[in-house]
Amino acid sequence: MNWTTEKIERYKQASDYTLFHKKLSVLAEPYLDREWSLADIGCGSGLLAMYLAPMVASIDAIDNDGVAIADLEARLDDVRFTDRMTAEKIRPRLAAMEDLEGESWDVVTLSFFGVDDTLLKTVLPLAKERALIYMHGRHDAEGPLASLDDGDKFLVADMEKYLLQNDYIYKKNVMEMQFGQPFRDIDDIHKFLMAYRVHLELSETEASRNYDVEKLISDAEEKIIQTKRFDYPYYLPKSTSVALFIIRT
Repeated sequence: MNWTTEKIERYKQASDYTLFHKKLSVLAEPYLDREWSLADIGCGSGLLAMYLAPMVASIDAIDNDGVAIADLEARLDDVRFTDRMTAEKIRPRLAAMEDLEGESWDVVTLSFFGVDDTLLKTVLPLAKERALIYMHGRHDAEGPLASLDDGDKFLVADMEKYLLQNDYIYKKNVMEMQFGQPFRDIDDIHKFLMAYRVHLELSETEASRNYDVEKLISDAEEKIIQTKRFDYPYYLPKSTSVALFIIRT
């Protein structure tokens, strides 16, 4: 993902409203140790790392996007006043995957990173104890935001096949979750739908004109519900299932 300030803010709002990243951390907690080091590779703005920090000794939050890392650094500066222990455990780091060769951590985590067998060959050797890899278990194929999903070409079944063929011991946990978009007011809805429209039109290619932009926008508007919450009175639902692979390395 190429992060922008607007994308990061929307992502944070969705995470806060649905507790998505908190639930991801709950899935991981039984497989972590407070004495372990952890690398969160492809951490984005560090939403998962913030929840995992109390569960481990330290976290290297690694991403190759400078906008995301800068946002995490700014948030950690703010958090130091209220949760110094968490803030000091997380070390933001701007780095690409190839920069990590030869390094190691007790645990490596990877979240919706476009996993494939080539990436696994690079990532799994970095983990001394185990790797925790989150994948989309099932996309919301009929939802109004479905077209924003890339659709993992390397599916959960492909992951299991790879692990079995390479004699890895692993466990898989699956959780059904919401990760839709909340809104503060009607203007916020309009801004989102306009950005959504632009994304759809830009992502449509000559080889794949398989959706009607106007219909998708209309469907999204119809799906928005009133929440009766003061902070986010409107919400566009999106359901997804998450598969967490716990891999002994």
